Amino acid sequence: MHEVHLVRAILETVEKQAAAQKAKRVKSVKIRFNSLTSHSSDHMQFSFDIVKKEIPLVQDATLQLTEVEPTLVCNQCGHKFHGHHLPDVCPKCASVDVKAVNSTDMVLESFEIER
Repeated sequence: MHEVHLVRAILETVEKQAAAQKAKRVKSVKIRFNSLTSHSSDHMQFSFDIVKKEIPLVQDATLQLTEVEPTLVCNQCGHKFHGHHLPDVCPKCASVDVKAVNSTDMVLESFEIER
């Protein structure tokens, strides 16, 4: 599962930053993602629940997910539209030459600690 590796990398970053702030524990982690990455919120939650057990500082944390609606742009006519997969078809000119405008990366937005 690709999500496990991505979530692990994010939680390792959280662990390092929380330890540097002398945290007793991490209470919550907020991650932003885009459905074009093919990560569903269920897969993200499942991966988070697995990985957090491996990291004592994070093991009691909750996950807050923010899903960003994917915006695509047609390279043929320049039309911007919302899509949920690639390749997609431009609703204006029917071209399949489209690309994502907003980031498809999974991003750590913030985390909350207890000192």
